Amino acid sequence: MNQIKDISVVIPTYNRTRDLKITLSSIKPFLNELSEVLVVDQSKTEETKNLVKSLYNKKIKYLYSEVPSITIARNLGVKYASKKSKIICFLDDDVNVKRGYFKEILNVFNTYPQAKAVSGYCPPGSLNPFENFLKGMFRFGNLENLERARITSAYGNTYPKTLKKVINSQWLQGVNMAYKKEVFDEQKFDENLLGYTIAEDIDFSFRLYKRYPNSVFITPFAKIVHRYSTVERYPTKKMAYINQIDHFYFNFKNLNKNFYQKMSFIWSIFGITLLRTARLISFKKINYDKWKYFVASLFYCLRNIKKIKQGRLREF
Repeated sequence: MNQIKDISVVIPTYNRTRDLKITLSSIKPFLNELSEVLVVDQSKTEETKNLVKSLYNKKIKYLYSEVPSITIARNLGVKYASKKSKIICFLDDDVNVKRGYFKEILNVFNTYPQAKAVSGYCPPGSLNPFENFLKGMFRFGNLENLERARITSAYGNTYPKTLKKVINSQWLQGVNMAYKKEVFDEQKFDENLLGYTIAEDIDFSFRLYKRYPNSVFITPFAKIVHRYSTVERYPTKKMAYINQIDHFYFNFKNLNKNFYQKMSFIWSIFGITLLRTARLISFKKINYDKWKYFVASLFYCLRNIKKIKQGRLREF
């Protein structure tokens, strides 16, 4: 039976000392039982390092990564995790861990012997019913009435509107996800997805799902709150390119194997283009900018498909 002492928590962070302090405070009640908490810092200053030092807790360990990248930070956390730990739990630096979180994560691992990955359920924000319908129709990600989470295309992952039971899933959200340590003997986070990325968590969990289809779970009983910090978010133009490029890369790497998957990819792009264009009628500058950058990044990807297939993702 897995116990809380078998868990190493890995928290990548980048210039978010205040957010990290709140997150560590929410983990404090569990510190005596956990194996350790590894803070993987990629910041430009020593504020985070000083914060960890000021806590005077041997269970909270500080690691530094010179290259600001979520994938490199996560792989580094795995590398330096205690040899005694059996589970690696990744948390974002802007979450509040609620009472019973780790107990419920362990409950899934102990109840389902085939489980290799477990995530707590993060209730999604509201979505316009018409937009949700369009996203479902064009297969680029919508909220489901059914209790399931699927990959429908390179652009599309569905998530349950509500969840009242433990379910199998095809992907996990990076905001909180726990993996058996043995998983990392077979795969690592893809460091081609350098810096900030919107696809590294989906890529990693979906690769695991494809290898072990019934091994990935979401539990609504592991409570966690994502505060969604605004610190170090990329500007709209840069995010548009990263978003587009990473989805193209995900498609060629994990899908694009048959006619159906190829058509789903094209169909999703058509649907996103349609929705972006429809939003122009609001005459809001932000919607115009998003449309403009979406089109520009799409043409960039079409011109540089060979580079993207090779994993050269940040040359833009």
